[in-house]
Amino acid sequence: MRKALLLVAATLAVGSLASAQIKIGVNLELSGRFAAIGQETLNGIKVAHAQLPEVLGQQVELSICDNETTREGSIACAQRFVNEGVVAVLGAISSSMSIPAAEVLQDAGIIMISTSSTNPQTTQIGDFIFRMAYTDDFQGVVAARYAVQDLGAQRIAIFRQIDDDYSFGLAEFFDQEARRLGARTLIQDFVSNTVDFTAQLNNIRAFNPDVIYYSGFCAEGAPFMKQLREQGFNQQVLGADASDDPQCPNGAGKAFDGYLFTGFAAPELIPNPEAKARAEAFREALFEMFPNSSFSGFALAGADSYNVVIEAIKRAGTTDVKAVRDALANLENFPGVSGDVTYKGTDGTPADRTIGFYQYKFNDDGSWERVALFGRSTR
Repeated sequence: MRKALLLVAATLAVGSLASAQIKIGVNLELSGRFAAIGQETLNGIKVAHAQLPEVLGQQVELSICDNETTREGSIACAQRFVNEGVVAVLGAISSSMSIPAAEVLQDAGIIMISTSSTNPQTTQIGDFIFRMAYTDDFQGVVAARYAVQDLGAQRIAIFRQIDDDYSFGLAEFFDQEARRLGARTLIQDFVSNTVDFTAQLNNIRAFNPDVIYYSGFCAEGAPFMKQLREQGFNQQVLGADASDDPQCPNGAGKAFDGYLFTGFAAPELIPNPEAKARAEAFREALFEMFPNSSFSGFALAGADSYNVVIEAIKRAGTTDVKAVRDALANLENFPGVSGDVTYKGTDGTPADRTIGFYQYKFNDDGSWERVALFGRSTR
């Protein structure tokens, strides 16, 4: 009888170990204004999870939460993950959703890796907060240098969304660098869900800018570009990574023809040949799993946010969050699909990221493509 009980106990213990799971939270904008980018990012995370479904002999479970592209939703997701006892949280996408979630998770001592927040404040919240992106003090500066030095702009009109941390901060960095380089700038503000830009366009008419910089999102960018072209403004428009979204060309059609923007590096723009090969292989895996998915650096950033957490758990040899955080903070030259990832000696921002320059091109039949032009490294 005693042997039988011991056998049952051993069997239950083995079953318990086999079914044990490590939970990772995913806080993304899966509905609302940024849903297209959110879904692509989630697809990247799901492919990475399919490739690395377990660590330390335990299955990894993704707990997915749609923050609905609202601050309140992002805070609710973060609080849910605190209650669930996750090891780490991946996301959010945007800075406005990442910053409030980071405040909750830092206080709770839970790791967060924003997949694509670029506002420098995000990782400054605390030592449990990381990102997979470059920051806007880099993105804004390289865009301003391109506008002034390559496009020859002497007068630049800047359109920024004043109720969004990302758009406002990015425009500030761009403006400071453009003026440092000798350009004159004129800033025009708008708020989320603006559909009529008549007043702002009238304000810049006499200024007659050489280049127009747009730091906002596609929800407003589509009506902005339509009205800009309809009112006779033919200047080159330069946008940022929030423009790397099908909602832009789909929403305004040929008004986006020739539109330039910065964004996460696509495989063809990653300078390291080995990293480029990893990115290309991942792109194939993503299309095999999600044939109708869009693909950009957002998918790669989502995948690597997952990959580095798994690597940190391996190196820590435990799911103790503090030990995993320490392993993550000491990560150096991890071979990710978005490029090599190093957090050692940083504030939670990868030491070397590549930003791409892209252009929307429209064909005669109305179809469009996103053309990769060149990349710039943060190093």
